Amino acid sequence: MELALNLAQIIALLCLSALCIYMIVVLLRLRDVITSLEKDVKEITTRAIPVLDNMEYITTRVKSITDNIDDQVAAVRESIGSIRAIADNVVDLERRVQERIEGPILETVGFVAAVFKGVRTFFDRVRI
Repeated sequence: MELALNLAQIIALLCLSALCIYMIVVLLRLRDVITSLEKDVKEITTRAIPVLDNMEYITTRVKSITDNIDDQVAAVRESIGSIRAIADNVVDLERRVQERIEGPILETVGFVAAVFKGVRTFFDRVRI
């Protein structure tokens, strides 16, 4: 019985030794993978920093451009408002001029037409 127990202990120790050797191999491979991953992360970081700097510059420029566009739109709106006010003033001036001049001109035209009609009638009567 003692021999079977010793044999079982030897087999258990051999299995445990094999498991330890396997774990050492796995840990070495894991270390290689982590080292490779670390290199990749460093490379990505070194390449990403200039891209991020460019994106920051681009973002700043885009913000500046949109602010400038907002200013230009406000200026255009003010200009359109001024043009609208000028057009309203011109229309108002036209209406006032028309109100003041139209009546006397129509009266003068009517008077001149009546004078011509009277003169024509006079000449028509004188010829008869």
